Formats: sequence, C-alpha cells, structure tokens
Amino acid sequence: MQIKQVNSFVPKKLNNNNINNKQINSFKGIGSGIDALSLGVANAIENGGLAVSFTLQDMLGTNLPRPIMGLKRNSKENKGEKNVKFAAKELVREMTTGPSMFIIPGVILAAGKKIFGKTTEVPMKFIKSFGDIHAANPLNEAGRAIGKQDFYKNAFAEMIKNAKEETTISKETMRTASDFAKRLADGIKDKTTSKDTINKLTDEFIEITKSHAKDAAHTDFTKAAISKTTAAPFKETVSHMMSYADDIVEKAKTQDASKITEFVKKLSNQKVIGRLAANVIMYAAVMTFLQVIPKLYNKAEGKGNAGLKGLKTEETTNNKAESTATQTKTQEKTAVNKSNPSFGSSAQFVEKLTGKGLVGKIAQGIEFEGPNVSFPLLLGIMGFGILLPRVRQSKDKYDKEEILRRDLVTCATMCFAEKELRKGFSKLNETKSGLVLAAKDKGFKDKNIAKRLFDYLRPIKGVRVLSTEQIVSKYSGIDKYKDGIKGFCEFIEGQGGNLGKVFSLTDDAKNIVQNLLSKEGKDIATANNSAIKETLTKAIDSEDVKKLTDLFKDKNNAWVKKAKTLNARFTALSVLVLVPAFLGFFLPWINEKATKKRINEENANKAQSNQNNKINEFDTALFTKNTSKIFSDIENFTK
Repeated sequence: MQIKQVNSFVPKKLNNNNINNKQINSFKGIGSGIDALSLGVANAIENGGLAVSFTLQDMLGTNLPRPIMGLKRNSKENKGEKNVKFAAKELVREMTTGPSMFIIPGVILAAGKKIFGKTTEVPMKFIKSFGDIHAANPLNEAGRAIGKQDFYKNAFAEMIKNAKEETTISKETMRTASDFAKRLADGIKDKTTSKDTINKLTDEFIEITKSHAKDAAHTDFTKAAISKTTAAPFKETVSHMMSYADDIVEKAKTQDASKITEFVKKLSNQKVIGRLAANVIMYAAVMTFLQVIPKLYNKAEGKGNAGLKGLKTEETTNNKAESTATQTKTQEKTAVNKSNPSFGSSAQFVEKLTGKGLVGKIAQGIEFEGPNVSFPLLLGIMGFGILLPRVRQSKDKYDKEEILRRDLVTCATMCFAEKELRKGFSKLNETKSGLVLAAKDKGFKDKNIAKRLFDYLRPIKGVRVLSTEQIVSKYSGIDKYKDGIKGFCEFIEGQGGNLGKVFSLTDDAKNIVQNLLSKEGKDIATANNSAIKETLTKAIDSEDVKKLTDLFKDKNNAWVKKAKTLNARFTALSVLVLVPAFLGFFLPWINEKATKKRINEENANKAQSNQNNKINEFDTALFTKNTSKIFSDIENFTK
C-alpha cells in the first residue's frame, strides 16, 4: 500500500512546514527591508556628508522628541497639564540650531559662486595645485591660451601619473589623460549623460590605481592626487577641477599669450585668499547667528523658567541680579599689531596657507567642505557657538545646570560617539565575517592594545570605516589587482581580515578554494591567511583561480553586498534609533529628574533650617524665662 506524505494529512493551519516557511519568508522580507533602509541611510550620509548625518540625528534626536518631552515636563506636579512654554523653548532652540549650521554656509557659498566665481567652493590646496598645473602648461600647440579640455588633460595626466607612481608623465599616461578629457568635455555638454560619464571615468581610474598599487593593503584606490599634498576621492577631485576650469581657465583665455602664465599665478593666488575669506565669512555668520538663538528661545519661553513650573513659585522669574553676579563674562582679547603680520607677497602668503606649517594647518582646518563644516570647525561651533552663549544667557542656576548637562553630552555624542561606535561595530563584524570593513594604517597590527584602542577612538584619523566606493573598489574586479588574486589576499591579510571566512561567504568560492587546498592536504576552515595566499598564488594561472576571480567581477557581488550591508546597519541603527532614543528622550528625562531632585533637596534643607531656627527660638525663650524666675527667687529670698 502506498503511503501518502504525512504533511498531506495535516490541516494547513497546523502544517509546521507551512508555518515555518511563512515565518522564514516574512523574516527574510523584514530583514531585506531593514537592510535596504540601512543602505539608503548610509548612502545618503555618505553623499551628503556631515550636513545629512547631523541633520538626520538632529531632527530625529532633538528637533522632534525634545518638544514632545517638553510638553510632558513636570506633568505630575501640574496635574497632567501640558507645559506649552517649555515645549516652545525646546522647539525654537532645536529647530534653529542644527539647520542654521548648514543653511547659512550653503547660502553664502551660492552667493559667492554667483558673484566671485565657482572657485569659491574649491578648497585652497586644490586651487593652488590646479593653478600650478595650469601655469606650467598655459598654452596649446597653436600658442594660444588653453581651453577647458586641454586643462582637463593636463590635470588628469597628473592624477594618472601619481596613481601609477611614475616620476614623469609617460606617453601612455598622456594618451589616457587625453581620452579622459575628451570624454569628460563631451559628457558634460549633456547634463543627462554627465553623471554616467564621470562614473565610468571613476571606474577606469580606480582600475588604473588598483593595477599599479605596490601596497594593495593600504592604498585607497578611490583617491586621486594632483600633487604630493593634495588628494581627494576621484569624483570630488574632478568636481573641483571643473569648477576651477569654469572660473580661472575661462578668464585666462582672454589674456595675451605672453602674459598668460603671470595672470594664472596671480589670479589663482587671489582665489586662494578669496576662498580663505569665504571660510571666515561662513564661520563668522554661523557663530553670529548662534549667539542670537538663546535670545530667541528665551523669548519663546516667556518670563521665568518654565522648566520649574509646578516645582517652585520662588525664583521662577529671571533674576538678572543673580545672573549678573554669578556669571563672569570673559572677553578674549587678541593682541593684534596694527601693522598686519607680514607674509611678504601674496604668493608667499598663499604658500603658507596651503603648506604644512602652522598657518596652513589652521587655514585648512577651518575649511568648509561645501556647506559641511570640518571637524575642527564643528568642535569650535559646538563649544563657542552653542555651549558658551547658552550658558551665558541662562535664566537661573537650574537652567544653567541643565544646559551643561544636556549640551555637553549632546555635543560629545554628535562629535565623537557615533563615529567611535561605528568603528567598534565594524570591528565586531570583521571578526565574525572575516571581511575588512575599516581601513587601518600600516603597522596597526604591530601596535600595542592601547595604541590600537586610541586609533579606534580618534574621530577622523586612525581607523576609518570604508565608504561604499572604497568597498566596491576593494571587493570587485580582484583580477585587476597588481598581482591578481595575490594582491587581493594581501589586502585582506594586511588589514587583519580572514581569507578562510571571506572565501567561505559563497558555496562556489568555498568549493574552489577548498579544492585547491585539499591538493596540499589543507582545509579552508583551519588554514591561515598565509597558507591560503600561497596556495592561490601558486595556482594563479589555473582555471580554478579564473573561476574564483570571475565571482568577484560584478560591482554588486556577494562580498560587496555583505560588506556594504554590515557597515550600513549600524549607521542606520545609530542615526534612526540610538541617537534619537538617547538624546531625544533619555537626556530630557535625566534633566527633569535631576532638577526635581535638586529642588527637593533644597526644600528639605530649607525646612530643616526653619525647624532649627524654631527650636533655637524656643530654647532662648525658655532660657530667658528660667533665668528671670531664678533672679526673682533670689530677690525674694534676700528680702
């Protein structure tokens, strides 16, 4: 007798396989949705920089939740009544602070580009380096001032020469640069194709860098250097190059051939100084507006400290006398010589601004990256633009304490915590997956634990989480590495990854590598990086290695997807969940509790003091009464 499948006798509602499949599919759907959201958030932050990252954290972590928490402030003491004044204060403060840090520079940059030219948004070092390239080759073959395409060619030649680590520009490099320049010039004529053109040029430049990099482990394939000290991701460098060409190259075309070199040098120097002025103006404008914000939110709150509503009836008005007595206004006086410090000619001044000395470090440290503030600028804005004016304009001691408690933690979280947590999370994922998710400097693995930890804690330098473009450059087209599969293995090994786990990510790759290792009596689960690299290097020309490298050809292969997803998850978790929960809800709750505790302690101390005074008054009266009676008795006795 033929027996039917057991599952056919089980009702659909009770069919375990059916239930499990539904659960698995639903979990997969949720997981893929979360990963898609994570990648979307990470890409937005990567493309928009600090402006997007800060705005997302600011909106979700402070702008929206803090006014909501403000409405509930002291609700128990006020019998459920909403604290509208305190919520208004929170709303005005948060909605004006974050956006102004990026909107104001954006508006100034837009106006500057319109009035003074596109180099207003180009960093000083790039203006100087492009100016040097331009001045070195100012004329075309016809003896006239070069146009934009010729300038692109010369600039691309420098980038490709540095990527190949050539000492001089070779004929092959010049041919490639000429091709790049022509395609860019043709591509940007049509806005619909310009993005695709730049993307294709980026891929080809990365391939050039990858195929020539002597140190595959530590070379950033996405970076383009136009001089020894001036480098940035290729797309960013191309953007700066185009802005320079639209401004200075176009103006230089109007000059006589005999004057063109001097004109380019002079104009590029002027543009560097103009860029410095733009940075100073943007910083001053942001700082000036931030000084006004406490006045705006104090006005929205009205008279008194609404945070004390229901807690105290005394001292709720703004006690100017106390504020004036307790606040010490420090004025920073800078001794400035009326005759400005001599930097010599403008050319010498520009050399200082773009050099490695103290002047250069300060000037480049305060540079804006579009509307994005640099890290040193962010620290300055947080300290002198946000914290200091708020403390100085606090209404009373309770307000001041809350400002210090709330804003010190907020500033530290915005500046440091999110970056360090991302690095820590990438480290955990690296250990589990074997993939390299963050770039470490050469010699990192030889450092002691304290120095490694310091590298993770440094917000800008030290360990750096890989960007999406860097991940794609490292994990796709691995046959394009200078030494093929060996170069890829050196990248994983040199950055502390695990080749066994990396190749075990897909069954196809695992089977190929295991097959090659088995011939030497090794196993992928136990073989170390050196053993796997040695085996694959020996078989570099075999069909197996070709099949292995083919698995990495696609820019969206399994390894790229995995690495991007792992790095994106915590970015999204931090921005969408951790920061809002901590800054938006936990910190206001802590502030409310701390203020209540202080007021309760003060009330208790005051009550105790009053009680002690009453006891003292009673004791004095009793003593006086008894003393009078004694003297009265003595007087009666003597009679």
